This record gives sequence, C-alpha cells and structure tokens, in this order.
Amino acid sequence: MKLHRAIVLVVMMLIAVGALVLLTAAGIANFDSHSLIALVVVVVAAAISGVAFSWKRYSRRS
Repeated sequence: MKLHRAIVLVVMMLIAVGALVLLTAAGIANFDSHSLIALVVVVVAAAISGVAFSWKRYSRRS
C-alpha cells in the first residue's frame, strides 16, 4: 500500500511540474527577471513545504 501511495505521489508531482512548464513556456518570453525569480522561489518553497509535511507525517509510521 505504501508503494502505491508513493507511485501515485510521484506521478502527480510529475504531472504538476509538466503542467507548470507547459503553462509558463509561452509566457516566459514576456516575464522579466523579477517575475521568473519570484516563480522559482514560490515553486521551491512549495516543494520544500510539501516534502517537510510528508516527512513529518509519514516518517513516524515505520
């Protein structure tokens, strides 16, 4: 069951990253450097918080 959850989580993360890339690919030419930096900061912060939440929640169940 844990393996199934892990696989689903990885697939969902890949779909989210792919959607982000596809949706922003056309607009990157219109972004200035500040917008691109802000986007990267938000995505990295979201990834870190997601990993921290998952680690805190699921690491105690071993």
